Amino acid sequence: MELASFLQDVVVNNFTHDIASLSVVLLVIMVLAHLVPYLSDPAGLRAYPGPSLAKLSKAWLARIAYHGRVNASVHEAHEKYGTFVRISPIEVSIVHPEALHQIYGHTTGTTKSDLYSAFTQFGGTPSVFGTRDRTEHARKRKIMAHIFSLKSVVEFEPIIHSYQRVLVQKWDRICEAGVRGNGGVEGSCVWRAGNERAWFDCMRWFNYLAFDIIGDLAFGSSFGMLAAVRDSTQIVTSQKAAMDAYGVQDAKLEYKTISAVEAINSASSIGVFLGILPLWLRPIVSRFFAAKMKARSSLGSMAATALLEGRDEQDRPLGKKELSAESLSLLVAGSDTTANSTGAITYFLAQNPNVQAKLQEALDQVLGPPGGDSDNGDTAPYSKIKNIEYLQDVINEGLRLHSTVGIGLPRVVPEGGITVLGKTFASGTVISCPLYALHRLPSVWGNDADVFNPDRWSKGDRATMLKAFAPFSIGPRACLGRNLANMELLIFIATIFHRYDFVLGTPGQKLEVHDGFIRKPLGVSVGVKRRGA
Repeated sequence: MELASFLQDVVVNNFTHDIASLSVVLLVIMVLAHLVPYLSDPAGLRAYPGPSLAKLSKAWLARIAYHGRVNASVHEAHEKYGTFVRISPIEVSIVHPEALHQIYGHTTGTTKSDLYSAFTQFGGTPSVFGTRDRTEHARKRKIMAHIFSLKSVVEFEPIIHSYQRVLVQKWDRICEAGVRGNGGVEGSCVWRAGNERAWFDCMRWFNYLAFDIIGDLAFGSSFGMLAAVRDSTQIVTSQKAAMDAYGVQDAKLEYKTISAVEAINSASSIGVFLGILPLWLRPIVSRFFAAKMKARSSLGSMAATALLEGRDEQDRPLGKKELSAESLSLLVAGSDTTANSTGAITYFLAQNPNVQAKLQEALDQVLGPPGGDSDNGDTAPYSKIKNIEYLQDVINEGLRLHSTVGIGLPRVVPEGGITVLGKTFASGTVISCPLYALHRLPSVWGNDADVFNPDRWSKGDRATMLKAFAPFSIGPRACLGRNLANMELLIFIATIFHRYDFVLGTPGQKLEVHDGFIRKPLGVSVGVKRRGA
């Protein structure tokens, strides 16, 4: 017994010693892996200021991404350190209007960083959004471009009006109930009555509206969210079966119901966090988010019928996996971003009653007095509202303060290096210009840069402001859907603010936002009543 006990102690002690020694060795390796590049400084970035941890590791950037504070934290770093901020061992964030054009312009030669590979789906097949190769991006963009040309977008207007009309009809009934002092429930929307208004969260309505419109435009039918007032849609159970069925008449497929808005929102913030991590670590960490990522990718089982006709320069259509990837990208970009912008602008107008009244006066002058029959529409025609300067100023100011994509889109410096604001960056360095911070730069927007003030666009230096204004980015990678987004925003905002009066649900309430790749308002609680009824 004594011998057995002695042998057990030897084995345990040696094993414990080996584990402790291995842990020390691994710790030393990890420290050296971060410290040696910092000391050797191959990219010449040591002189750039920034958080101490960011200079040594991507941990600082990953942490703020995980907690949904990328935009706010990088902005605060620029306020502390200035124009140039080192936000990772290989990335420098630069806030300046000239930097925007020098990094993202047509002739810069920069390419997307490996952050974008975290957004690939379907066996690593990137969409036009995630494609890093410039030639391949140009091919995909050509196939997609016909959908979003100004000519095509204008033809979409009747579809936009048809769904806007559904929202108006439902809101009219809710407002009537509010006047009578009756609260209620429809689908997932709960409203209460008080002070002759109906009080509810309008953000979910904008989600349903935007999803149904992009569903009809891109996929041939809506998701039925607005009619049901619920975040639900049917998708094919098997992605492979869905891809095999592309082009097959009367294919037999099994379907399931999921919450599309929730799936997209959950995956948006995860994508940025994973994209910041080193490539070797992503597969390990992504396992913890597999369910959320799978829910998002399952939406790609729907083929965007609008893409089936597209061809590249060699007259080649999109492959099956490409079609799935582009369909998912189109769904996210065409719905979530528009809904978020509409929600934020509604919040700002409800927060600023004087601005809201000025906008309504401008709308009344063009559209006539409010109070039309909702069964006949009363939706704002694009031809009448597109030239209302104050309406565009309101939307621009909303897009400035609430940049739907506010992070600095990371770009890799090409061979030969690049010079930005007189500073030269070596090939392979990652540089970016964060829109959230740029859109709040006092040197451009004034000391009231954090204030919602549409008058700045008519009273300030408009040319200077437009040079620093990029809600849809700029250059060869700019948002393909900006024409559609702008028309939708004009119609949405003109229609609801011509017809309704808004106040905040609670005086002084803040616009709570989750920062992922997309900045998502968590809710916009408002009190609504009809104008002129």
